Amino acid sequence: MAPLRSAEGGFAMLALDQRESLRQMFPLVDGDEVGDDSLRRFKDMATRVLSPLASAVLLDRPYAVTDARPAGLAPSKSLILAADVLDQPRGQGVITTTLDPAVTPEFVRRVGAAAVKLLVIWRPDEGGEERTRLVLSFLDVARAAGVPSLVEAVVRPAIGGEWDGPDARHEAILQAAREVSTLGGTIYKAELPGYLPGDVSRVREHAERMSAIVPVPWVVLSNGVDRPDFAPGVREACLGGAEGFLAGRAIWGDTVADPDTFGALSQRSVDRLRALTAIVAESSRSRGPRGQALQAPGSDAEAEGVRR
Repeated sequence: MAPLRSAEGGFAMLALDQRESLRQMFPLVDGDEVGDDSLRRFKDMATRVLSPLASAVLLDRPYAVTDARPAGLAPSKSLILAADVLDQPRGQGVITTTLDPAVTPEFVRRVGAAAVKLLVIWRPDEGGEERTRLVLSFLDVARAAGVPSLVEAVVRPAIGGEWDGPDARHEAILQAAREVSTLGGTIYKAELPGYLPGDVSRVREHAERMSAIVPVPWVVLSNGVDRPDFAPGVREACLGGAEGFLAGRAIWGDTVADPDTFGALSQRSVDRLRALTAIVAESSRSRGPRGQALQAPGSDAEAEGVRR
């Protein structure tokens, strides 16, 4: 996992593998969604601006990684290749995922990926055997390519149903970790446990529960977290045993529709990524022998940099 860690030891990884969800962030043009080239241009620009500050960058094959390492990726930074195909109808979230048949061990080596990543959708009492087969097939690809594997589980209520309150979703996040993280991946990527909009007071407690379940290092993602909450949420998660983040939207989401996208990335997103990286670095320095942080990482000033 060393190529994915920052110099201070934690994971400060940038996600730029969004596809249809990224398209939906762009303003409509004459009533239509933007084309694929707009996605490619944004990914290239964000990679060039932000990759020097991240410990690794997650990119997808359709729009960012074609037949070689992306030219905009900073030379010293590692590429994480998304190995999933996302079923995401227009205007909706991802419904399900499959393994990208084009992401073979040969392709992973050709583009110089240091790791591969798979997203799975977890629903209570649905599709457990199919999820297991999907994850195990993905792990076979990673092993054959000789690279670490990152497995991400995002929870959804049963089809046609809703969560029976926030606690049901919080428990589902832990249930998903119990099922998916034990299948053999190198790093587990989780939704921010115990989080409610505007309230991170339960994150540390739920992160501690997550750490007791997950047998490998784990990191948090930012999807579903209000941007001002993400930095304090990362801090609390690290206090509970998380080892960093693999996040995108909390860092660059509001720059996509900005008339000056480059300026917004160079200022707002750079400030946020630096502040988040500082939180993870401090957490890594204060981490005890069992992976528990001994003191609160970061400072109020650092968190404020992410809120701006």
